[in-house]
Amino acid sequence: MTDHKPNTPRRESPQLLYADGAHPDFFRGVVLGARSLGFEHCGYLVGIPVRGAGWRFVMTSNFPRSWQEHYLRQGYHAIDPTIEHAKTSVLPLTWSSALFDPALARDARAIGLNHGWTQPLRDANGKFGVLTLARSQGAISVEEQESKRPMIRWLAQVVHAKLFREFLARHRNECGIRLTEREIEILRLASEGGTAGDISALTGVAERTINFHIANAIAKLGATNKTHAVTLAMRLGLID
Repeated sequence: MTDHKPNTPRRESPQLLYADGAHPDFFRGVVLGARSLGFEHCGYLVGIPVRGAGWRFVMTSNFPRSWQEHYLRQGYHAIDPTIEHAKTSVLPLTWSSALFDPALARDARAIGLNHGWTQPLRDANGKFGVLTLARSQGAISVEEQESKRPMIRWLAQVVHAKLFREFLARHRNECGIRLTEREIEILRLASEGGTAGDISALTGVAERTINFHIANAIAKLGATNKTHAVTLAMRLGLID
């Protein structure tokens, strides 16, 4: 992990979107579930790979508003080891003092985020959701990890099932990507190996029109060709 000087300013990034209004009643229930497991705070974040090697994130949590603003302003999502872990693993991660960048660790401790548990979930296209539980007091023992692992994974799956697709939709809206139903249908068929002729035969739409819709989708997604457009659409959750 790259160290950063504690007082080094970081520029605010548009790559993290907070979605605190997403299903507030549902998320209040998640908070109660987290508290029943011994954690005061919880958050859910979705990571979406975008063009090149970049990422965008959508998040909701009951962390203090001041912390959310500070986290965003400092660009901590770019160096948060829990996010880096979730990009490549579905294994739970419990926090340790050596895990975090010194500045991030110091600022998190200042508001009581001292001990935490991160549970990632992934899909086949590289996108991930991660549930984070945190508290101010009490290190997480091996015994606690063993006893609570099934319930925390279950809670993460419940949150993921409810919020994952909505957060993908929020990301698409933020990026201004608007594919029509026909464009999505054609890209889905193309992802299954269909040529323009195959898709024309399946849908009853003229092949020339199929190619027109593919060209529109390529332009909207900023893709270089049909295959690239299919890949981007899958990453954005537009097609399964």
